[in-house]
Amino acid sequence: MANPQVLLADLNAGRCSNVAEVRLLRYWEARNVRKGGELMSVDMLFVDENSTLTQGSVSANRQLRFRKRLSEGSLYTLTGFDVTRSNTNFRLCDAPFSIRFNEGTSLEKITASARPIPTELFRFMPYGRLLELANTGKQLPDIIGELSAIRSTITDRIAGAQRVMLTLRLESGENVCVSMFDSLALAFHTKFDSYGREPKVIIATGVNPKIVGGRLFLNATSSTHLYFDSETAAGKKLFDTLPGHGAVPGESTSKVVHAQKIEPMTLSELNQFIITAESQIIEFLCTAKVTGIQQDEGWCYIGCSGCSKKLVREISSFTCLSCNETNAVAALRYRVALSVSDNTDTASFLAFDTEMAKLTNLQASEAAQIVGIGVDAQVDTELPQSLADIVGKTYTFQLKLNDFNFSSKHQTFTISRIFPERVLAPMPAFVVTEDGTVPADAQAGDLPHGTIGNVGITSTGADKPTTSDASTGKRPPPAKDQDDDDKTAPKKAHVE
Repeated sequence: MANPQVLLADLNAGRCSNVAEVRLLRYWEARNVRKGGELMSVDMLFVDENSTLTQGSVSANRQLRFRKRLSEGSLYTLTGFDVTRSNTNFRLCDAPFSIRFNEGTSLEKITASARPIPTELFRFMPYGRLLELANTGKQLPDIIGELSAIRSTITDRIAGAQRVMLTLRLESGENVCVSMFDSLALAFHTKFDSYGREPKVIIATGVNPKIVGGRLFLNATSSTHLYFDSETAAGKKLFDTLPGHGAVPGESTSKVVHAQKIEPMTLSELNQFIITAESQIIEFLCTAKVTGIQQDEGWCYIGCSGCSKKLVREISSFTCLSCNETNAVAALRYRVALSVSDNTDTASFLAFDTEMAKLTNLQASEAAQIVGIGVDAQVDTELPQSLADIVGKTYTFQLKLNDFNFSSKHQTFTISRIFPERVLAPMPAFVVTEDGTVPADAQAGDLPHGTIGNVGITSTGADKPTTSDASTGKRPPPAKDQDDDDKTAPKKAHVE
């Protein structure tokens, strides 16, 4: 006797022996960035006939059994799985429960279904909602917009130094910036180069809204998939509203604003450059040894837990001018001045919270505590061992120079990324799925506090050229993400 059918919305915690008929929308890898990118699981997003989105996961030790069966856009029957409560952070869907594959799980592909299961479903959110979600880590929404500009930096595939910034114009008129780093950036370029033309419309799924320096950024996460123009019904709908359906005869203006290599420099060349060159915004790579940590101004500061800006100390509270919050929640943040040298010269580099936390695997709040509040607040100034341990080690530093660096007041260079070794980053691996599509297997990028990295499969979009009228659902998304520099200027295009 066949097992009864169950809808995703009707799942309850425990082992489920009923049959769920679903469509696999997307899947990606979850990796632990603190353990060298060790594979933890393969995660996926399912939808059923009621347009209910539910996240699924198969652990690393079972993923080989199911991996070859996974085909984005295909229909499946799913039974014998565990139902567990969903994580409340970085959500890709609103379902209270998630699906976990176990030793008895059956996943069988079917060619057709009598049930009207959507062929695509996105969780687009208005600009105001994106602002509300910024820096909360609660939801990872999807975004759709008209492509206005592409900014990218290329660094000889040095691990971690790639980035792409897409400026998208929303239908409501606002411009937003979608940022991609490392192998996700490389995967975007691969898809972009093979597409044959510059896309007019882009959909990015599972982005993490962040406000940095007062600007909204939508950071791609490892669950992020990109779709161009008419590769989806939602994209085609917007594409068809553009002048000439997005194809303007004779148009030659490129949306690629900048694609420049970040050049390596010695310290001597760097120090000479700021004396002789014109004031500009530019980035360089310098490999140098840390010879000491300057402690004249300490190694940390009391910052806003939301935007990371330095707080103003009031009599009995903290004020964040950036957030306009008179009773801000304080958090300890790194501000570390490094003395560095190579065989040509010496210099002072300044590193902030994000990069130092990743380098030391220790949050500033774990290394010391804030005692008191307001004007009475104090922080232990003793140098943590985790910082002392980096003295004597050699790193490759990505430095961002701005107008200040070319002034007479310049004393330090601000670090935007730190790489332990100058190693070539692996290109994304490309595999052909069962339906003939070629997804790009991206590597783990920056994630909130460097915990778990999901490695996404950046789809070519050719696997889902669909016209379902149920394709543009308005539910909010989940997933996991990627971080911004909280102190330095937002990660943006190279020379402007």
